[in-house]
Amino acid sequence: MKIFITANFQRGRNKEEIEYLCQLVKSAGLEDFCFIRDIENYQKTFNNPQDLMQKAKEEIIKSDALLIDVTNKPTGRAIEAGIAFSFNKKIIVIAKKGTKIKETTLGIATLVIKYDDIKEIVAPLRKWVKSNK
Repeated sequence: MKIFITANFQRGRNKEEIEYLCQLVKSAGLEDFCFIRDIENYQKTFNNPQDLMQKAKEEIIKSDALLIDVTNKPTGRAIEAGIAFSFNKKIIVIAKKGTKIKETTLGIATLVIKYDDIKEIVAPLRKWVKSNK
């Protein structure tokens, strides 16, 4: 099952964080895909925002699910979640414990995982993967 992992675009400043999240997702038995890593290679490659979002939409359509961390304001990532929802993709919401999750986000979520340490997402993801085979 291929999962589209949303991430903040920070021109590579968060590369280690993205790589770690992708590794956690992969260790749970999912095929990881991150637009910033796999398409943009941590660089600004789209000068036209319409082209950027069209390409993101194409990649979301190719995926089985989308993972979004809503711990910090996920403006661009929320748009990707909306795209995924509109194409009936499964949406996994993760958030640091104590984060207030909006009802609209809960309304599109297939699975919600709260964590103290990001590595705590692996076990619930594994369980979810097994139940969706």
